[in-house]
Amino acid sequence: MKRLLAMILIVVAAFVGIWLLGQTRSKDSPPSTGSGPTPGLPWFEDVTAAAGIDFTHFDCATPEHFIEETMHAGVGWIDYDNDGWPDLLCVQAGPVRPIGAAAPPSGLYRNRGDGTFLDVTLTSGLARTGVGNGCAIGDYDNDGFDDVLVTYVGGMVLYRNEPDANAPGGRCFRDVSAAAHLANPHYATSAGWGDIDADGFLDLYVCNYVELTRTNDPVCQDPTSPVKIGCAPTAYPYTTHRLYRNRGDGSFEDITVSSGVARAKPAPGLGVVLVDVNGDGRLDIYVANDMNPAYLFRNLGGGKFDEVGQFAGCAFDSGGVVMAGMGVAAGDVYRDGRPALFVTNYQNLPNILFHNRGDTTFRADAHASGLGGPSLSRLGFGAVLFDANLDGLLDVVVANGHVQRPAQKLFGVPYPQRAQMFAGRAPGKFDDVSTKAGPYFQERYVGRGVAVADYDGDGKLDLVFANNAGPYKLLRNTTPTENHALTLELIGDGVKSNRNAIGAMVVVESSGHKQSSWVLGGGSYLSASTRGQTFGLGTSPRADRVEVTWPSGRIQILGPMNVGRWRILEGAEPAKLN
Repeated sequence: MKRLLAMILIVVAAFVGIWLLGQTRSKDSPPSTGSGPTPGLPWFEDVTAAAGIDFTHFDCATPEHFIEETMHAGVGWIDYDNDGWPDLLCVQAGPVRPIGAAAPPSGLYRNRGDGTFLDVTLTSGLARTGVGNGCAIGDYDNDGFDDVLVTYVGGMVLYRNEPDANAPGGRCFRDVSAAAHLANPHYATSAGWGDIDADGFLDLYVCNYVELTRTNDPVCQDPTSPVKIGCAPTAYPYTTHRLYRNRGDGSFEDITVSSGVARAKPAPGLGVVLVDVNGDGRLDIYVANDMNPAYLFRNLGGGKFDEVGQFAGCAFDSGGVVMAGMGVAAGDVYRDGRPALFVTNYQNLPNILFHNRGDTTFRADAHASGLGGPSLSRLGFGAVLFDANLDGLLDVVVANGHVQRPAQKLFGVPYPQRAQMFAGRAPGKFDDVSTKAGPYFQERYVGRGVAVADYDGDGKLDLVFANNAGPYKLLRNTTPTENHALTLELIGDGVKSNRNAIGAMVVVESSGHKQSSWVLGGGSYLSASTRGQTFGLGTSPRADRVEVTWPSGRIQILGPMNVGRWRILEGAEPAKLN
């Protein structure tokens, strides 16, 4: 009954919201783009073709419109050969039923370091086919090289990064799922790495969406015609998500039950981020669920969690309505040293910014932040928080696209939609600058995943978009600004801190201002961004003080540090990279 009520609320909101589309100043109508970049505002150029990226997501549409057809498209940044240049992993889908066209493989593009990429898919070991969803990047065995987890409809695969003298970059990947004792025969979506028990090894949280029957799929129709449409997740049974503990010997233990994760009511999970929300030194887990309350798993220590989302105030939107949660992001939006949470939502329902009060409670802030109103005209998926123009304030990018192919007929809105760019103008305040952010933001795609990395080493974070049944797009950040960047690459000791330093907190002081950042596990939607911590210092040429709190609990004080890129090994002096 509760599932039916939730479905009714979403549908009612969708139809009522058609009227609201005409009232919002950010409705999805042809924009006026101007002639070029505006000084100081974020600006991105589509360099996909020039960079040598040629990847198109498989169109698995069928007349039946199965639920899994329009949900996937993930992407991840990974420096798999440790040459200092982030490489690009594009997760591929395939036929949702074992008929029809052959499924193409996922794609791996090696960064040449000159702004271009080389397709190394066939020698990478990642050329497996299947209905792929997303990826999580992490060094689970602490050998200094990032490994890859890919989620699928019906499972997941762990690929270990291994040496291979015959492969470009001298590395390739091997499927070690069986040896690692990683098995999840469900519809896995987003996943996130993080050391939840502070033993120095990365553990793994995996979101599961709905249980597909295959032989008894529900049939849903447009109420005004016999046209089939995609069913809501409420038409399917749910299962618990999964939490796996890294034993430190290359294998994992399923601790879903013993950790307390299984006590949470099963829900269709889509986005996850691992971050210490209350400053107690332990990684918590926040999960966006579709048409169900979001989870906040508070880490109690010793591998135990308590789900407190509703008590904490981050399970529903600002009106107390259940969210169709898709993507998630976390960052120091309010410049108060605490990670705020951002969740994307269904069309005609606002994207939500949750202000962290510091006591494991949150205040939902949608419209006052400037992020809610403009989002009503779109259906949001992947999202990233980052400082695009290096002014010291976090900005937001959201990938948008509907889930119903006949959305224009049903709701009067397009199926492919424009991505959005929100520029931070003050702590916790944003302006929709999508019409001024570059040509890509004026084009319509069925947007899903989005991730950031400085692929060209110029100090500005660039974007990659994963589009369902469409081309993946690489956008170079060419924002016209004199502002400077400080980028920190953190490497844990591999003993008490995981090598990826996931869970570390960095506080940078410059010109009397403080900024905080966290090395996150997961984030966005089906996608993985760089773990490098980039701070916009404005016109200041240096950071006066840098404080790193490592996952081990060690606090390291550094500085002054000049702008540029630095590598910091836990307990050692920083090394300037450029």
